[in-house]
Amino acid sequence: MEVQRLKVAIPIKALGHVNSYVIADYDGFSLVDPGMYWANSFDGLARELRGAGLSLRQLKSIIVTHFHVDHATAAPVLANLTGAEVYMGAADLEVVRRGFRDYFEGVLETYRHYGVPEAEVNAMREVHPVPRLGDVYDELADAARPLREGDSLDAYGGMMKVVELPGHTPGHIALVGDRVAIVGDVVLDRITPHVILDTPRASRDPLGDYMRTLERVKSMNVSTAMPGHGEAIGALARRADEIMEHHRARLNEVRSLLSAPATLYDVARRMNWRTSASSWDQMSPYERYFAIGEALAHLRHLEVIGEVEEVSREGQVLFKLA
Repeated sequence: MEVQRLKVAIPIKALGHVNSYVIADYDGFSLVDPGMYWANSFDGLARELRGAGLSLRQLKSIIVTHFHVDHATAAPVLANLTGAEVYMGAADLEVVRRGFRDYFEGVLETYRHYGVPEAEVNAMREVHPVPRLGDVYDELADAARPLREGDSLDAYGGMMKVVELPGHTPGHIALVGDRVAIVGDVVLDRITPHVILDTPRASRDPLGDYMRTLERVKSMNVSTAMPGHGEAIGALARRADEIMEHHRARLNEVRSLLSAPATLYDVARRMNWRTSASSWDQMSPYERYFAIGEALAHLRHLEVIGEVEEVSREGQVLFKLA
């Protein structure tokens, strides 16, 4: 089975590019994660396709592993240009169809609920690309069809199966073939994929979902995992173990910060974050958006397993050890 990587530029400095993948078929090709709605991304994708001896005229289908801007927002434009079908995981597509601007505003409202200052929330809205790409997400909602566990994609030399791997997003999918898997942002080679809590609903435990996903990833019988950023991963089970250990250490860190009841914002500010910034105050609003969501995901998981509880004091939601 032939899978080719294309490196497509994105305007996210910490990442630099997204990996798009070409899956050859007998009479064309499918493209996985075409990149971002950004002129340089489209130029870079066209260049990479030419270098691979391919033309957009041969594009049959577009598969989106998850709904994040750097993976999904080029898809509806390419579909309009080529007539290609667009597919994405059913749970992510459900979120997009409900309105992705509303989803993003729901995340910000969750942060407000847990005491993140209004000025901080407004700064996040100013810098995040989703509010500017709402119309693109509306087009994606109209164009895309759902993929579910067990669905298949025909490819030259074999077949790839859809595997649902929630956590990084609610409906993240991977494509698994004979010894090769395209895993999106479920497992990355150098960095740990972020996991954020996007709602105060008690039923949501994205970190728990993600840890179960990593256990499933460890059992995949593949020799190469092809991620959404960075280089291919050979020892997939070992890398999944490393990421799980990272989150266990994060959970221990959060426990240590709750010697006294604390707000989400207090916990997030005191956690150690691996960024180019020297302190919380030096972090950009974009970085803080993910840091706060990640801190909240860890707090929620500790709630779910009975180690932390929420209390309300003087109009504030605090977290404390149970």
